Amino acid sequence: MDGYSYIVFDIDDTLLDFGAAYAAARKDMAALLGIRDDADFEKLDEKCGWKAWAESRLDDTGDPEVQAHYHEYYMQYVHMHFAYLREALALECDPDKLAACYLDSVSASIVPMEADTLEVYRALSGRYRLVLASNGLTKMQTQRTVPFAAYTYRTYISEAVGAIKPTAAFFEYVLRDLGCRPEECLMVGDSLSNDMRGAKAAGMDVCWYNPRKKAMPEDVEIDFVIGSLRELTEILPQ
Repeated sequence: MDGYSYIVFDIDDTLLDFGAAYAAARKDMAALLGIRDDADFEKLDEKCGWKAWAESRLDDTGDPEVQAHYHEYYMQYVHMHFAYLREALALECDPDKLAACYLDSVSASIVPMEADTLEVYRALSGRYRLVLASNGLTKMQTQRTVPFAAYTYRTYISEAVGAIKPTAAFFEYVLRDLGCRPEECLMVGDSLSNDMRGAKAAGMDVCWYNPRKKAMPEDVEIDFVIGSLRELTEILPQ
């Protein structure tokens, strides 16, 4: 623990609230469709979204085929989602326009997970080199993390890296580009599969961001667990 030089942060649901981003996108999509963003629309949209997500296999990040085609499958998911939604609503709306609306809305969302997220991040940047490491589309994630850019040493987005978390290729790329040893890095993230397992397999220490207080897994080695980002200032050396 005394040797950390880099703190590697996941983005979605660690620094930024993806649920808030999606809620904003759903509101914009309802406006485009000319309908109310009410509970019925939310339920229908969620049903269509999970159907498309499952069919696109985006949870199977351990599968080599998904790893090789993740970003292609992600765009497939987006377009399938809104094709299903249009069909369910029986409305004449181009699903490509809905997809573009969704991508633009999510890209514009910078709602932090906690009120003091940026304050904590800025404070840590005075003691460590801060790194962002995320699965996702380069344009979207770069736009969303603008508030953090001034305090960030390096940013690694899977589309640009050419590999996704939790693959060894992703973390090897990060370590090679940073020019450091894995024990110099602490990975902070909410995903047990992508962040905790991936970083641990690469030799990094890991910190599970667990604000919902989920049960500790038995099959993942975790060095630290935090319920808020401010707790990082307490567990890291002064």
